[in-house]
Amino acid sequence: MIGLILFGTAGFMHPAAQGGATLHWVDALLLATSAVCTTGLSSVNVAEVLSPTGQVWLTLLIEIGALALLVIALGFVGLGRQGAVARVSVSAELGLGVVHHLPGLVQRVLGLAVGVQLVGLVLLLPDMVALEGWDRGGRYALMHTVMAFGNAGFGLWPDGVARLSSLSLMTLMVLVIVGGLGFVILDELVGRVRTRLTRARPSRLSTMSRVGLGMTGALLLFGWGGFALLEWNRPGTLGQFPWSERLLHAAFQPTVARSAGFATMDYGALAAPTLLLVMVLMFVGGNPGSTAGGIKTTTAAVLFAAALASLRGREDTDLAGRRVSAVTLMRALTVVSLGLLSVAVGTFALMVTEGSRHHPGVLAFEAVSAFTTSGLSVNLTPNLSPGGKLVLVVLMFLGRVGFLSLLLAFRSAQPSLVRRPEERHFVVG
Repeated sequence: MIGLILFGTAGFMHPAAQGGATLHWVDALLLATSAVCTTGLSSVNVAEVLSPTGQVWLTLLIEIGALALLVIALGFVGLGRQGAVARVSVSAELGLGVVHHLPGLVQRVLGLAVGVQLVGLVLLLPDMVALEGWDRGGRYALMHTVMAFGNAGFGLWPDGVARLSSLSLMTLMVLVIVGGLGFVILDELVGRVRTRLTRARPSRLSTMSRVGLGMTGALLLFGWGGFALLEWNRPGTLGQFPWSERLLHAAFQPTVARSAGFATMDYGALAAPTLLLVMVLMFVGGNPGSTAGGIKTTTAAVLFAAALASLRGREDTDLAGRRVSAVTLMRALTVVSLGLLSVAVGTFALMVTEGSRHHPGVLAFEAVSAFTTSGLSVNLTPNLSPGGKLVLVVLMFLGRVGFLSLLLAFRSAQPSLVRRPEERHFVVG
């Protein structure tokens, strides 16, 4: 992943990729990291600074970054020397579930990804061509399709995507949701459709798929309702749209906020409670093994179920009709703890590099957006110092592959057979 980021940076520094202005190496590094980590944060206007060649290069990096998880998993699981038990364990930790034949999964997912993006391209193309003509419009349609499915929302217009038609906005929403569902969940859903077409009875969805789909629906409804309630009549946000369009934009923003980064309004005009709502949605993110970032929906579901079990005085944590193992619960706690620590350290680092030029809350929003690879910004990224931009680079890298590397790097080759005496009178809370 680091090699791909450096290679992408070198590509942006090439004169053929640059348009009307020379790109500084820090901005090129931030742009390459944001593309490979499928974020969408940028300190430059990619439509003006990058040439058509540079824009195609950006699109290619996003596509590679969106599917990089499968490539990494194939290297660790499919091409490694682990035994069958170890391969299943590593596959589960990578967010791919219990996959026994990973190459087959890779082939099916790649085919599905190409098919979904082709449909999105066809739906976006008429609107883009009407706005920008065939040459630029075709390129923009391709870029927005790849960015939406890869959950990396780079802005190509000053007003975000507000100028697009309702059909195009709904297409982007669907692409973002599909990209954030997760490769294994998509594979299961397609398998069920194929089974029903043969008039056979499909097997039950796995627990991870049921929890992931349930959490996705709950977060979408929670985000839509909360955003509409907080911003419905504010003149700078939803209030600027006609009544007939407010519901669409109220649904669009929290949907893409979880990881995509597209915007139909100025995030600097949002109320403070709305920014907090968006930060929560970004921090949770999408499903495991998807193009989305965040701590993942299943992690949040496990911790929520554990909290309910504790409040009810139960020793076991139940989720979707199954008991959650202690190992799974510890992994969920580890992911959330490392996530909160990363955001806190990143916010502190931005405070150091930026001094008192920006409000701490704005810096915290930027740190959460970078770490969760969401790509939303309150108009801050272009105004950061070179040191602040490097902080975002580190946060995006950690948010995309950091936990994966930690889980694999610190795994013990042999499980410990020593168990300490249990302490029953340790007080917490």
